[in-house]
Amino acid sequence: MDAKQAKALREPFPAATVGKLPKPYKKESPKGTCRECGGYHGLPAAHLDYVGHAAATDRLLQVDPDWNWEPFALDSNGLPMLDSNRNLWIRLTVAGVTRIGVGDGMGLKECIGDAIRNAAMRFGVALDLWAKEDLQAADVERGVDPAAPSQAEPVAAPAPTRTMSRARPRGPAPVSAPDVAPTSPPAAPVADVRTDAQSRRLFALLRENSLDDREAVLAWLSTLLGRDVDSTKTLTKAEASSAMDALAPEPPEQVAS
Repeated sequence: MDAKQAKALREPFPAATVGKLPKPYKKESPKGTCRECGGYHGLPAAHLDYVGHAAATDRLLQVDPDWNWEPFALDSNGLPMLDSNRNLWIRLTVAGVTRIGVGDGMGLKECIGDAIRNAAMRFGVALDLWAKEDLQAADVERGVDPAAPSQAEPVAAPAPTRTMSRARPRGPAPVSAPDVAPTSPPAAPVADVRTDAQSRRLFALLRENSLDDREAVLAWLSTLLGRDVDSTKTLTKAEASSAMDALAPEPPEQVAS
């Protein structure tokens, strides 16, 4: 890889190819319609910039039409093998240089796209967006809204001074409410997690509706379900059913057994 190719990989992406993924600053943030993206999610929220699989692939093709990738391992059917956490590890080769990437998703196709984008980042593709996303994600984890004014350090009240005036009668001192840390909603029981049959049907419907980019799918699910969905593995049976109903209003025909 020469300097020209390395520079081309790191070129900023046009605004039209950069998507937005909403991330509420607090899990307990009240839900509402967002003026920035039009979605329904916790507010306020950061909107993380991301580049989809198609844009990343186009960049690789522009720099090296012969780029390629390979999985770390293949299964008994000759297909890319996932690890025990359902992640796909790959080697991406661009202009003779090979680097490692990892991806996850609801299906193998999504895992491949996510892994390619992750490995391409090692070459500098959309690195500025990844860096910005990491910083914004850190703010989200801390529950900090960078758009909000910074809070100044509290100023100590001046010490009371003696006066010759008669003290006025005082009422009872106000009782402050005890500090209670907000609690996150309990995680769904294992038995309530979406079934394998639901997963297969949901993945098929997403593909039929041209939703094959992981970040776009998570953003759509977050808007649909009214909560922050950072992984499809956390979907409950009811949420998976809601997503399938939204993708296919008409139920599929029953096949007689």
